[in-house]
Amino acid sequence: MKKILFPIIILGTLLWVSWYLVQMRPDPKAKEMKRKIPFVEIIRAEKKPLRSSILAYGTIQPRTLTTLIAEVPGIIEQVAPFAQESQTNTSFRAGGFFRKGDLLLTIEETDLITMKAEARANLRRAELQLLQEQEFAKQAKIEWGDRDWNLASDLVKRIPQIEKAVAETKAAEARLTQASRDLNRSQVRAPFEGRILQTMADVGQQVGAGASASLAQIYALNSAEINFALSRSAMNFLGFSDGFKPSDELSVQVEVLSPEEKVLHTGILDRSEGVVDPRTRLTNLIARVDKCFANPYAEKPVSFPLAVGQFVNLRLWGAEVNVFLIPESAFRTQDSILLVNDENRLVTRKISVIHRANKLAWVTEGLNDGEQICVTPIEIISEGMQINVVNAATDSNQTQP
Repeated sequence: MKKILFPIIILGTLLWVSWYLVQMRPDPKAKEMKRKIPFVEIIRAEKKPLRSSILAYGTIQPRTLTTLIAEVPGIIEQVAPFAQESQTNTSFRAGGFFRKGDLLLTIEETDLITMKAEARANLRRAELQLLQEQEFAKQAKIEWGDRDWNLASDLVKRIPQIEKAVAETKAAEARLTQASRDLNRSQVRAPFEGRILQTMADVGQQVGAGASASLAQIYALNSAEINFALSRSAMNFLGFSDGFKPSDELSVQVEVLSPEEKVLHTGILDRSEGVVDPRTRLTNLIARVDKCFANPYAEKPVSFPLAVGQFVNLRLWGAEVNVFLIPESAFRTQDSILLVNDENRLVTRKISVIHRANKLAWVTEGLNDGEQICVTPIEIISEGMQINVVNAATDSNQTQP
């Protein structure tokens, strides 16, 4: 019996103690919840005219690139520099410079001299034949006697014979001119001031007459082209469109930059190739920069010469646009920001962005001058939420780099 009552007594005692402790606890005091109002920084929107600019990357190519060929067949005798011109800069080697009209190489002349002599002999024979036919015509008229000469046939008057002799004489003159020109072409001269990119022939090599007539690949030193690509939106931002005729007032200016963003050369956006790369969906563009290659003949040496195939950084300056410059921290989505009204409450606003760079957005529509823009990121917001402003409103365009 005791074994049954003892556990019951213990359990009852524990229940009574628990009830007593619950009754003795103090009543909780109600606390007033205070709403926390976030502090934000703001800037004041101000629309100003700014010149559009974009950074890009491109590759240097010569504007004029051609293959020098031999116009007459033969064996190459000499290449520049020649022994009698040891002090000249002209050199028929990869990287060699030359001026317009400089002698680059000579081709063996023996066959060409022979061809010229034969052409001259043929001309003399044709001239002799013409003189003979003219004298035969005079003799025929004398032999015609007192009869009416107008009644004589053309063959009697030797008109066809004279015309044939005249034609053969002119043909012989043309062949002599051609032979003389070929003899002159045995001396291959530079068509412009430039530099040799690659040689394809050398002394003792046969050119033409079944062999390749290519001598070298050369390019002009006056201008370079820079190949690069931009999206269609970037082209519109700069104010450049395909087929647009550039002018001094509207052309897109191009600056070639050093790794430290120092301006090395300036040029213009020359044209579009009219081709969109199917992989990148970018449009291929061409910029032109003058007098940027190394040139030993220039009056003023080029300070920072560019090289063919060089990869360069570019800055493009386009049309002037009226925009608000807004920092990226002000954006809730790609096209919406938070404004602070006169009652210090947040308002969401949709805007139009035409360009983004350096953590700044160029906004054209959706804002008015003087409106206050919240630039402090807020994790959770609600329309009309109360905020505190911690700074005086500043001009949004002061954030421009």
